[in-house]
Amino acid sequence: MNLIRRTAAIVLVGAFALSACGGSDDPVVAIPETDDSTGTSSSTVLDPNRPDATVASELPDGFEGLIGPLEVIGEVLPPLDTDDFTADAAAGTAAPVLVGLNYDGETVRIDATVSGPTMVVFLAHWCPHCNAEIPVLNQLRDDNRIPDEVNVVAVSTAIRPGQPNFPPDEWLDDTNWTFPVIADGVDMELQTFIGADAFGVTGFPFTTLIDADGNVAARWSGGRNPNEIASLLASLPNVA
Repeated sequence: MNLIRRTAAIVLVGAFALSACGGSDDPVVAIPETDDSTGTSSSTVLDPNRPDATVASELPDGFEGLIGPLEVIGEVLPPLDTDDFTADAAAGTAAPVLVGLNYDGETVRIDATVSGPTMVVFLAHWCPHCNAEIPVLNQLRDDNRIPDEVNVVAVSTAIRPGQPNFPPDEWLDDTNWTFPVIADGVDMELQTFIGADAFGVTGFPFTTLIDADGNVAARWSGGRNPNEIASLLASLPNVA
């Protein structure tokens, strides 16, 4: 496993401040500051079909049951700093594979080389733009405008106890989100959310399209027009 981690929290790029949740000075994937911890013991996942990772030994209050473990396989992507798909430094490079658990404790793996073209959507329960984007994606689903070849997976990240729509598992149920979900993990030393950090998240919602070869086809921060999303999905290689 080649796991490379950044050493600083990601800060929202100012260019996306109007279209994505987060302020230009806010580390959008940073763990909220807290003086309390649960003292939860680290637990090694022994099942080989589950992520080869552990949950942080001291989680902030309110994180229990809503955090990883999350395994990142491959190199992390640079933070997104443009709204031009062709100018994105990550375009055409291998996306990291994520292996984690959903809120029912079932393994979910994001690996387009195995599953085919994939759309990964990073969602934060407190983000109004995420709450506006989910109905758009649900409508694309209900109108059969998401090709059968395309997998859609959400990463529930940046949780903030005490903020709107907490806890995120109930929130996603309430929004009728029916696609698979991974609960993001946290790195207590770096104070970041692991999956969001690995994909270069700079705001919410944050979407990455991955082709069947496992390479990044497009990334964007914030909401998109449903017709544009459908067009981008249809343009992925190996999609009829």
